[in-house]
Amino acid sequence: PLEPGICRQVVMLLTRWLCWLAAAAAMVEVLRTAYRIRLFAIENYGPVIHEFDPWFNYRATEFLAERGWKAFFTWFDHMAWYPLGRPVATTIYPGMQIVSVAIWRMFDLLGRPWSLNDVCCYVPAWFGAAASAFTALLAHE
Repeated sequence: PLEPGICRQVVMLLTRWLCWLAAAAAMVEVLRTAYRIRLFAIENYGPVIHEFDPWFNYRATEFLAERGWKAFFTWFDHMAWYPLGRPVATTIYPGMQIVSVAIWRMFDLLGRPWSLNDVCCYVPAWFGAAASAFTALLAHE
């Protein structure tokens, strides 16, 4: 016969393990759902950029990819905010453009070229899943 203290320890260990497994399964489902929500338009209409803000972000990403850092951070866009134009470097958060160009170049280096348009369409889905994961970690803390 086992001692009562050992049985209690085994039950507590199994309970913790099952709770961790349930939390991991829930997290996987949350990430999958966040990803699927962001892919809804791509699944229905293909990798097409919709609306004005994403189109501007694509133009900015394309400008960065073609002309580099220095030109990007000194770019004055005469096609935006007509008739005044827009000093891009001081009016945007360039993180998405930088990450999109980095991913685009990484795919090229790996021999799996994607179009810059496709990368810009999928980055919000990837970022949405990552944001959900970080939000869950923050809530857990």
